[in-house]
Formats: sequence, C-alpha cells, structure tokens
Amino acid sequence: MTNLALNTQNSTPFNTTIITTNNTAITMNSQEISDLVQSRHDNVKTSIERLVSQGVIQCPALQVIKNHQNRDLQVYVFEGEQGKRDTTIIVAQLSPTFLGTVVDRWMELEKQHALAFRPSYMIEDPIERAKKWIVEATAKQEIETKLVEAAKVIEVMQPTVDAYELIAGKRGVLKLQDAYKFLGGMLMKEMKKWMHDKKWIYFDRHGEEKVSQPYIVKGYLVVKVTAYKPQIKITYKGLAAMARQMKIELNAEDFT
Repeated sequence: MTNLALNTQNSTPFNTTIITTNNTAITMNSQEISDLVQSRHDNVKTSIERLVSQGVIQCPALQVIKNHQNRDLQVYVFEGEQGKRDTTIIVAQLSPTFLGTVVDRWMELEKQHALAFRPSYMIEDPIERAKKWIVEATAKQEIETKLVEAAKVIEVMQPTVDAYELIAGKRGVLKLQDAYKFLGGMLMKEMKKWMHDKKWIYFDRHGEEKVSQPYIVKGYLVVKVTAYKPQIKITYKGLAAMARQMKIELNAEDFT
C-alpha cells in the first residue's frame, strides 16, 4: 500500500489492520460489495469473517467511511490481485449470479486507476498534460532534495562510523574504570548503570556482578579470573558498540 497510516488494534475481528487515510491503490470495500450484490452490509461482513476464519480468504484491512446517512461505518477493504480473488469468492458465496458484476467493477476500477496514474506524456489535452507534468516535476524535485540531504548526513556521519570500526578492530581489553573516560565525560557509575539497564551485566542472587552470556559471545565483555574475585573487562569492540548505542562519538586518535 502507498501513503497509508496503519495502526493495529486488537479489539477488531481477526486482529485486522485499520486504514486511517485514503489509499491510492485499487481497492473495493465490503459496502461496495453489499451494493453490488444487493445484500445487507452486516450479512456481507458475516460472510467475510466466516471465510477468513475458515482460511479461505486473507484477512482484509478495516477502514472507517461515511455511509449513506453520513455516519461512520467500518468496512473491510480488499486490494489488488489478492483482493480481486477474495471478493470473487465472497460474491460466489453470497450470490453467484452477481459474479459478472463484481468482475466488471474490478475492471472499471483498474481502468480508472490507469487513467489517474498515467504519465504526463500520455495525456492528450495540453492543459491537463501540463498540470500532470508539474506534479511529476515537483515529486521528482522532492525526491532529489531528500537524496541530497541524506548524502550530507552520511558525509557528516562517515568519520564517526570509521572511528567506530577502527576502534572495534583494535585488540585488547580495558578495565571498566578506564573505559568510561572515553565516553564523553560520563561518570563511572553512569556507565555501570547503563550496562545494568541494558542487561550487559547483572547482580546474581548473591549480589555478585555477572556478565550476561550474550555479551561474552558477541565479544563485548570478558571476565578475568583473579586471586581476589573475577574482574569484568570490556573489549574495544564492546566499547565501540557501547558508544554507538549511546550516540557518543569516539576519536580514533585517542586509541593509537
């Protein structure tokens, strides 16, 4: 789908998707099916829900539209080739005599869509062609502007990215009381709190500080056995990962 704001709400049948904005794709909703087959909308929805529960059709999205009395109405929305297939099955269940009607409606929708989204050079009317060209040019300019902005961001970030990679590739380990000094003025206790919050380290039931196994496997932390007690140390790879997650820039020259 394009240009959609999607929200999942567990209170709807089958955990369906709620569509909250207009869709530019080819769609048909359950109210349109109701009108085509001359059946009550609640009966159509019941058939849809039964077919979904049986696994015969895919669970469609939900959309709120205005009904004939200008009141909010929740409808199921079918889109594209999958929607065409599923609506055909639904109509076959409701009233097979209207199969031709629903097929004709899909063909009409596809024709309208093709006309609406044809490129400017295919439009014969010069005024309409000019209008379409302006829309296309504006869209192209917006994309080019975003690409330029993205390139600038990447250019600014590149030295930092390179520093992370250089530091991560350095061999050796650091004591935690030395590592925190590279983290932009962070205090030792702040770094330890962050490590606990992110589950890098934890206290066991005896109150002893331990390293979470995944961070040993990743090569971020190591445990050095000493005569007094095991000592937790951080690798340069771990320090680079920590700084990246904290969004703290590292200077590769500090590690030469």
